[in-house]
Amino acid sequence: MLTNRCTFSVYLAVAGALTLFAAVSVAKSQELPAPRIGVVDVQKVLRDSKAAKSIRPAVQKMRKDFQQQVSAQERRLRQAEQELTRQRAILAPEAFSQKRRAFSEEARKAQSSVQQRRRQLDKAFNDTKNEILKNLVVVAQQVAESKNLNMLVEKRYLFISAKTMDVTKAIITRLDKRLPKLAVKAGNPNQVRSSGNN
Repeated sequence: MLTNRCTFSVYLAVAGALTLFAAVSVAKSQELPAPRIGVVDVQKVLRDSKAAKSIRPAVQKMRKDFQQQVSAQERRLRQAEQELTRQRAILAPEAFSQKRRAFSEEARKAQSSVQQRRRQLDKAFNDTKNEILKNLVVVAQQVAESKNLNMLVEKRYLFISAKTMDVTKAIITRLDKRLPKLAVKAGNPNQVRSSGNN
């Protein structure tokens, strides 16, 4: 019996709180404008805008050049290591040890150079993407104002939405006018030091 009274009291308290919440919500809804929501496919903007398309060939070329430089450097280091292994039988232990240390230092410098260049490329790609995103925010605000929207939601966070809510195309159109092309600034493309250079 006591349990039933406690349960009933809890139900009454919850019902009272919900009623109060509903009353506050109604009062607030009279103050706030009705939600007008637009949906933006940011990934599509980053893929299909003119700025994104303009950097794609440069990015692909930089990645390809970087990979070729790394592969060439790895070949040189393998050849140097094979030569060092071959010389082991004919060199005095101290001379071999000295050459081995020199090779290890060369390999360490080469690895450091590759990592530094990779960081430079990653930074350049991220800076370029951030430039597109910065301009995307500006044009998204313009589109929201022109369509009288008070909220834009990224498409990937929605389960279902009406196609009429999608403003991605309008945003891409404005972004293309504002930022038709972009350049990737990645520093010296020959930054990866060859193992033969110090």
